[in-house]
Amino acid sequence: MRKLIIISLLALFSSEMSSQHLFPVYSQYMLNGLALNPAYAGSRDVFNITLGYRNQWVGFDGAPVSQTLSAHTPMRNENIALGLFLQNEKIDVRSNTSLYFNYAYRLPLGEGRLALGLKGGLMSRNVNWNRITVHDPGDVVFQEPARKDLIPNFGFGIYYYTNRYFIGASIPFFLSDSTRNARSVQYNDFRDYNYLITGGVVIGSGDLKAKPSLLLKYNQRNPFQIDLNLSFIFRDLIWLGASYRKENALVGLMKIQLNDRFRIGYTYDYTLGKLSNYNSGSHEIVLIYDFRFRVSAVNPRYF
Repeated sequence: MRKLIIISLLALFSSEMSSQHLFPVYSQYMLNGLALNPAYAGSRDVFNITLGYRNQWVGFDGAPVSQTLSAHTPMRNENIALGLFLQNEKIDVRSNTSLYFNYAYRLPLGEGRLALGLKGGLMSRNVNWNRITVHDPGDVVFQEPARKDLIPNFGFGIYYYTNRYFIGASIPFFLSDSTRNARSVQYNDFRDYNYLITGGVVIGSGDLKAKPSLLLKYNQRNPFQIDLNLSFIFRDLIWLGASYRKENALVGLMKIQLNDRFRIGYTYDYTLGKLSNYNSGSHEIVLIYDFRFRVSAVNPRYF
C-alpha cells in the first residue's frame, strides 16, 4: 500500500506540475557522452555505437527502466559530425520513446577541438492509468483512457576535448509540456531548463592512471545535484571506480576493454536516504563498439 501511494503521488505530481524534463539519471555518463550533450558527436573520431540498459530502484514498483542506443561519427568534412540517440523508458504509468538527431560543428583549438552541438527530435509518450491497481475500481480519477502524445523538442551543447581532458555544458531540452484539458501543451520556460556541466581529466601514465570526472545538474525548480567520480585505469584494459551522487547514491563502476574496438561497463548504485528502505539498488550496463578503429593502442581514448 505504501508503494502504491508513493507511485500514485509521483504520477499525480508530474501530471499536475507539468512534465518538466527532469534529466534522467545516468551513472555511466562518462562513457556515453551523447546522452548528455549533442556536441559530443564525433569526438571519438570513429563511428561509435553505444547500447545502454538501466534498471533503477530494483524492487520498487513503477521505478524507471530504460534502454538507450546512441550512434555518432565524424563526416568526410572533419568539422562536421552527426549522431542519433534513441531511448525507451518506462516509469510509473508512463512509457516514453524518444528519437533525437544530433549535429556538431567542430573546430581545432589549441591541442584539442571545440564543438558546438544541436539536437532535435520527438518523444512519443503513452500514459495508461490502468497500470495502477486501486482499492476502489470505480474511482473516476483513474478511469481516464490511455493517452498518447507526440512531443517535439530540441537542445544545445558545447564541448571541448583533448586526449587528456574534457569539459562540456549543455541544455538538453528547451521546451516543457503540461496537460490541460486532456491535451498536451508545450511552452518555453527558463525555470524548467536543466543545465548540465561535465568535466574530466586523465592523470598519470604507464600501467596505472587516475581519471576524476564530475557531472553538475542545475534546475531552478529542483535541488542542485553533483555527481563525483574517481576511476583508476589499469594497463588501459580495466577501469575500477566509484561515484558519489549528492544525497542520492553511492556508485561502484567497472569497465573492461575487451579489445581495441569493444568495451563493456557496469555500475551498481546503492541508494541513500529514506528510499533505500524500498529498493535494492540500481543496475546499469553499457556496451560500446568503435568501427573503423583509428586510434592506436599507445594513445587510447578515455572518454
